[in-house]
Amino acid sequence: VVIQRDAATKARFEFDAAYRQTSQQAEVFEGVKPIITSFTDGYNVCIFAYGQTGSGKTYTMEGPPEDRGVNFRSLEELFRLCQERADKTEYTLTLSYLEIYNETVRDLLDDTPRGRSGPGAAEEKKLDVRQTADGNVVPGLTEVTVQNIEDVMALMARGTENRAVGSHDMNEHSSRSHSIMTINLVGNNIQ
Repeated sequence: VVIQRDAATKARFEFDAAYRQTSQQAEVFEGVKPIITSFTDGYNVCIFAYGQTGSGKTYTMEGPPEDRGVNFRSLEELFRLCQERADKTEYTLTLSYLEIYNETVRDLLDDTPRGRSGPGAAEEKKLDVRQTADGNVVPGLTEVTVQNIEDVMALMARGTENRAVGSHDMNEHSSRSHSIMTINLVGNNIQ
């Protein structure tokens, strides 16, 4: 897609796929499924939802309990593949979950009490994104080992509870922040 705003401004966008509003969750996941295999093969992958408020990002990524979205289906496929390959490869999975809110990076798995004063109050950890030879990292970000999809879902629920929330004209339930869940997968051949 090429967008020409005026004689001097041109933007080019490339898409692997585009889906209609009537597309089903399973159909969208089938377009993503091959990258989960690539992930277990050792490649870096990213599943990213972008769009204006109310465009369906959360629905596509999370979905309702009766029709799970891309995140849940991808996790099911990831754990299925790890189990399928268990006789040849031992996998270790860790999860981190952060949000960027008002240009501040927040650890959503850090349960340190915030916004309190007096005894027991704690300063929120100051986190920054750093670029290293291994890619982008956030030193000090909580990483938790996960064994199954239930572990992941519990951590996602915990992180969601810690997200900043602030409504606006477009969506009264918007978090007004950007969240990033990262799963690191290390595989060791055992044969």
